[in-house]
Amino acid sequence: MGGLLEGDVVNARPAGRPAVTVLMAVFDPPLPMLGQAVDSILEQSFSDFEFLILDDGSSDPAVGAALARRAAEDPRIRIFWEPHRGLTASLNRGLGLARGTRIARQDADDWSEPDRIERQMEYFRDQPHTAVLGTGAWMHQQDGRRLWRLRLPSDRRAILEHLTRGNPFVHGSVMFPRAAALAAGGYREVFRCSQDYDFLWRLAERGSAANLPEPLYHYRCTSVSVSARRAREQALAHRAIQKLAAMRGAGAPEDPDEALAEANSLAGDAAWELEACLKQADHRMLAGDYRGARSSYQQALRAHPKNLRAWGKFARLGVFCAVPALREACFRGAF
Repeated sequence: MGGLLEGDVVNARPAGRPAVTVLMAVFDPPLPMLGQAVDSILEQSFSDFEFLILDDGSSDPAVGAALARRAAEDPRIRIFWEPHRGLTASLNRGLGLARGTRIARQDADDWSEPDRIERQMEYFRDQPHTAVLGTGAWMHQQDGRRLWRLRLPSDRRAILEHLTRGNPFVHGSVMFPRAAALAAGGYREVFRCSQDYDFLWRLAERGSAANLPEPLYHYRCTSVSVSARRAREQALAHRAIQKLAAMRGAGAPEDPDEALAEANSLAGDAAWELEACLKQADHRMLAGDYRGARSSYQQALRAHPKNLRAWGKFARLGVFCAVPALREACFRGAF
């Protein structure tokens, strides 16, 4: 892993605590994407931060070597390596290692605008009781080609309402107080995916929550993302997370095992399985993996040859590929 051993620290900073810890977990990211993500943080207009990078057991030694080189160039970078345990466990370890008062997330295949952290810190100075703050974002295909701007709910009331249907935050864009994250119990490791949906929902319930409307983050859709490869697992996690929120709302003790068991009871339901398959196809289309998207839509049609929704989505793929100007409109249309 680029010469690092388990638990090795590059550029540990014993003196002084930075205002912000930028937390990024990596697992075999493509090196050009990783470089763009790292550059976007090191070039921030706000400089009082540490950049904490957790290498979650990358199998490609070039990843560790690239990170070690960057750490040698910039003393704000701290790198930890550990055996592969998954994103949720890596993020929780990062919360424990962080020295900043606030945590800013960054994903290894996305990138941030140069003033992102500065703008978020300005908001926290004006609204110090904020529990979680995200930003608007541009959505991109895997090769970096821009798709469209994500417009997210901006105030706590709209965010809490949206959470009942899905995640109103781009996870890589959020900033939150470290103390609030620890008080909430961090990320629940029972969730291997959609851990951010559960975690950010619990944070939003504990204090003020907002999204800056400006697109200060760039979210990249990739063909190897959870949404593109594990849509079924993600959908089951979403259902369990919504069940846990209902338990909290009713004043009942949260039982993750019960919530997951109830969600897993959906497995095998034809209508639910179809929706998971179509969602996976949608994300492959957004990533620009048109061959993979076509295969997923065709799989859905073989199982449900009379389903009009599946036929509509399959037809939309042709429009999406052929007429880039209509991509946002057709994606947000009836299908």
